[in-house]
Amino acid sequence: MNTEDSSNDGKYFTDTEIAGLLGISLGRLRNKLCAGSPLPPRIQPPGCRNRLWPCQAVHDWLEQFTITVSDPAAHDPKSRRRGRPTKQEARARR
Repeated sequence: MNTEDSSNDGKYFTDTEIAGLLGISLGRLRNKLCAGSPLPPRIQPPGCRNRLWPCQAVHDWLEQFTITVSDPAAHDPKSRRRGRPTKQEARARR
């Protein structure tokens, strides 16, 4: 349920929608709020118990965690892997 407003973004998420967007339960979201864990920017209007999460600010916050996958072919084949070599690798070095 999005709430309309006359600001630039105009749309806000509720706690339930944010929990669903982040893939966590509402209780877990509340625990994260109390613990001070990093979360998207939020608005708490004075005199209200409701929190509002600006739609654009939430999406901007999520964008900073975008991960780009590197090309596996770009991996240096000469680099050695960690751990004990396999029997085949040990035989190949002889």
